[in-house]
Amino acid sequence: MVFRQTDLQQRTPRGLRATACGAIIAATLVCSVVPGDAAPPPNPSDSQISAAQQAKDNTAWTVGHLQAMIATAKTKLMQLSAQAQLAEQKYALAVQKQRDAQAQAALAKQQVATAQKNLDAARVSLQAFIRNSYLAPTVSDGAGGLLTATDPNAVLQRGDYLRYVSDRHLDVLGEMDKATIAKSNADAKAKALVLLQTKLANEAQVALQAAQAAREQQRQHAAGLASQQAGYEKQLAAAQVKLATLNGQRQKFLAYQAEQARIAAEKARQAALARERAAEAARLAAAQNAANSGGGGGGGGGGVSYQPVSNPPSGSSGSWTLAKGQAAVQRALTTLGTPYAWAGGGYSGPTPGVNSPGTDGWNDSTVTGYDCSGLVMYAWASQGLYLSHFAATQFSQAGSYHPNPGNFQPGDLLFWGLPGQYDIHHVAIYVGNGNVIQAPYSGSYVQITPWDQVSGDYFGATRPLT
Repeated sequence: MVFRQTDLQQRTPRGLRATACGAIIAATLVCSVVPGDAAPPPNPSDSQISAAQQAKDNTAWTVGHLQAMIATAKTKLMQLSAQAQLAEQKYALAVQKQRDAQAQAALAKQQVATAQKNLDAARVSLQAFIRNSYLAPTVSDGAGGLLTATDPNAVLQRGDYLRYVSDRHLDVLGEMDKATIAKSNADAKAKALVLLQTKLANEAQVALQAAQAAREQQRQHAAGLASQQAGYEKQLAAAQVKLATLNGQRQKFLAYQAEQARIAAEKARQAALARERAAEAARLAAAQNAANSGGGGGGGGGGVSYQPVSNPPSGSSGSWTLAKGQAAVQRALTTLGTPYAWAGGGYSGPTPGVNSPGTDGWNDSTVTGYDCSGLVMYAWASQGLYLSHFAATQFSQAGSYHPNPGNFQPGDLLFWGLPGQYDIHHVAIYVGNGNVIQAPYSGSYVQITPWDQVSGDYFGATRPLT
């Protein structure tokens, strides 16, 4: 905001006529006529400013609190993502084990088939034994064997045969029992393997789904917090603008009061000067009259004048003028509310940004707007100053005069950074009344901010075109 101050106006000198001895003595009087009846600007009350300050502080606290919550939510999201990845690995392992179990079940089925084959063979052998035993005499029928035998050798052969048959009977029963047990074991093993691994795979699937659901819920929670933060940041920007406006009105009113006091003092000084010059004119007239009365020659009158001196602002060499600085500010103010775009903006206006890996600007190529140095380029291009798209270069490129705080003029460039010119990381444009217009960071927009609230590492200022 720029205050319009009324310049001192020089009144046309008014000659004073001295009639003594017909001599005319001209005395030049200079006075300043400054209108003092202009309507005062609005003066917000202390309670209004205090309320605006409190609203800004409360909203800033909310934004900070949300930022902390978002950081916590992001940490939790990272943990849940890690848990989901671990669940995925466990599920993959369970699936692999299930496949192994299926392979073992297939092998067990082969074993079952072999056992079934052996059991069938044992049954055939048993059936043959039973049939042969039925057709042949029993073991206890010894008398019949002796009576029917043709010779002693036949008796002995028949006894061996019966022993063989008896032993073979036991073997067949044993083989049949073993085959039955083997088949039962193979069946049980195959079923148990499939049931166990299916159960483990199902449990892993449930765990994976739970982990993925928890991660998605946390992602939505973090997104909701970010949305809340964006809303409160807009409220904070509005509160900052309101506070800056009220502070600007107060400063303007105080400047008005100071100007009125200066005008009154100037009027008093001019009146005193006029009285002194009137007295001097009267003295000269009296002296001239006395000289004429004594026959002396005529004398000449002398004139004095007062010309107010207007000192130009320090550091205003070069082609800089206050009007150019104000024009650059006016152009910058037309961008209020434009989105921030990393590496965006230029001489002709906003441009699409560039993705900035590892920061909130990862998607800025889809945003059309300005970054801090791009906004400066656009503002000062209107005055024929074409700057590089780099804040550190703009510090020395824009001008050679570096005003101190308290001496800023509209259009001055203010920089923030660490010691060392090429460690500068941010630039803003001074608009007056302690405020700057700036494009702060990805996700925000061009806004007005008190200059001493931008960052804690203020570096210095440059007055362009000096």
